[in-house]
Amino acid sequence: MVDVAIKKVSERDGKDRFVLINATTREVVTVHDISETTLRRYFADRGTSDAMLTDCLNKARKNYGENARKASVPANDAQETMGDDDLLFELGLGEDD
Repeated sequence: MVDVAIKKVSERDGKDRFVLINATTREVVTVHDISETTLRRYFADRGTSDAMLTDCLNKARKNYGENARKASVPANDAQETMGDDDLLFELGLGEDD
């Protein structure tokens, strides 16, 4: 299991887009940027409380505003065509992650 942090990387169609970052190495662990809805479903399936996730997302949004000029992960427009059926695939994680 990897400790992850949530980083907001863009806004598209009026919605925030995020990536998951390895908290130790600061490497991006998701393949594509992902929506808040996808993140909430992924972490809810793993028992994360809604309050904790809301706090993490609010911090990611705050940091995005403060660090908007710093390097960020580019959005991937192809991701929008992916279905929400396979969260692990969409997040770029394997079944053992």
